[in-house]
Amino acid sequence: MAAKFPRMGRTFARFTLAATVVAAPLLTTSVGGAHASAVSCSSSTPVSSRPSLKVGDTGSCVTYLQTLLRNAKFITASPDGSYGPVTAAGAVQAVSEAYRVLRRDGTTTTATWAVLEKINKPFDKYTCGNGSSNKVLLVFDDQPVSTTSYRALIDAARAGRYGIGIAPNGEHVKSGLVDVKAARDRGLLVVDHTYHHYPLTTLSSEQVVWEITRSYVGSNYVRPPYGDENSRIRAILAQYGKNDCLWNVDPQDWKRVGRPLPLEVPDHRITPSQVADYIVGHAWGGSTVVVHMNHLGTDARQLARIDEGLRARGLMLCRNWGRASNPSMPNQYCL
Repeated sequence: MAAKFPRMGRTFARFTLAATVVAAPLLTTSVGGAHASAVSCSSSTPVSSRPSLKVGDTGSCVTYLQTLLRNAKFITASPDGSYGPVTAAGAVQAVSEAYRVLRRDGTTTTATWAVLEKINKPFDKYTCGNGSSNKVLLVFDDQPVSTTSYRALIDAARAGRYGIGIAPNGEHVKSGLVDVKAARDRGLLVVDHTYHHYPLTTLSSEQVVWEITRSYVGSNYVRPPYGDENSRIRAILAQYGKNDCLWNVDPQDWKRVGRPLPLEVPDHRITPSQVADYIVGHAWGGSTVVVHMNHLGTDARQLARIDEGLRARGLMLCRNWGRASNPSMPNQYCL
């Protein structure tokens, strides 16, 4: 299905650095163990030809591995070419757990190399971290109707291993309505939706910086409210190391009767089940869908309904990470 890019005509309804890295687990393997060696390879070496690496190994291949890990926000130290338990092996284990690589003992295998290359692919603002070819990413914006509704949504995601995104406004995190740590603990993608939900192009550059640097959400993914951005906003996001996170499928789950179709229920807001059916029928592999915690997100059962419908088309929802997700995320959350 051909890509459908977002409609930006929605009415403005409301006007009201350093990257943080989750510490990687330490391994018990000792540095300089048996069979450690100096290993050479580079970015031009085919993944299938790259050697397995283990604690104690050194050389250009280890340096390139550490570069990939650093670019993907799994380590912060500069590459030193030494496969130590903290700077390389622990981070490799974290990558393997996050993306469910079969071997998760801190050894770099062909599968690990393949994942690292994929998650370092350039960020696409319309897919917002969905680097897959057969999965659909749902990102839920704004705020839930209650803490109970929010917990039901993120718990349903964990139970089904669905990798969804949560994009709250900072004011709702500050108030306690949204718990971003709970979302990350469930392996979900957390996106900063700015503090107040103002359209960013109407603000001064200083105000935009304030909106995207509050610490309440603390993500390097930022979704401008209403998709309202331009070259000035994109430059500010880039200056602060933020990924511009939009979408390419919009079921408009917030609409009421009297507004243009695609979906209407006479005298009622569009129901979550209708939104789910729209997503099943209109999403494609690699697409990212904008929905809202206070609309589709009020019925957590729809996650399973959407996943089931997508599977009938040879697709599926993204999978959550197999460990807690990081505040600073790699370019691709979903593979």
